[in-house]
Amino acid sequence: MNANMPFKAVFNHSLEVSVTSLTRRSAQARWMNGGAIAILVAALLYLCFWPGPEGLPLIKVGIPQRTVVLETSISGISDTDIQGTFRPGDKVKVSIKNSALLPLTLKSLEILPTTVVATQSDGSVKPQPEPRPEMQFGSNLLLKLEGKGYSTQSGLFLGLKRIRVGSTIKIHGSGFESSASIVDVVVTPGSNG
Repeated sequence: MNANMPFKAVFNHSLEVSVTSLTRRSAQARWMNGGAIAILVAALLYLCFWPGPEGLPLIKVGIPQRTVVLETSISGISDTDIQGTFRPGDKVKVSIKNSALLPLTLKSLEILPTTVVATQSDGSVKPQPEPRPEMQFGSNLLLKLEGKGYSTQSGLFLGLKRIRVGSTIKIHGSGFESSASIVDVVVTPGSNG
């Protein structure tokens, strides 16, 4: 700018530069806002429709919940009061592959006999009660757990984890924590949640 310019001309020139600068900034802000909105829409679509690592979308839109019954086996649990620790109707929490704890209900408990195979005098084998006294504290259990899950083309899910026969789960209850193996998985027919 020229030092000989009158004050009014300098002011008008400064005002013109400021308005041009503001117009450019508002155009940039509109593009940035549009970009942010596009990123949010893409993230929502990803959460709702893109399958997670196990094949189930992170947000389960349109997938009906079903009642799932897990039959699990616990081997060699050391407890002197099995009936008092594991009571049908109790709420337990289950962790599958270090996932978040999922609420389930303990539906039934069966204490399996602890036996050994004994050879008979005729050469046949027959199961006999475990004779070792230290084994009286190690019980084998068959637990039925019930909760809500999802049935999809990829399989059965509790939370975001696929459940299958042979999978190991961790059961947490009031007074106990134990690993168990899934023996059977049943989806109750017509059980939309």
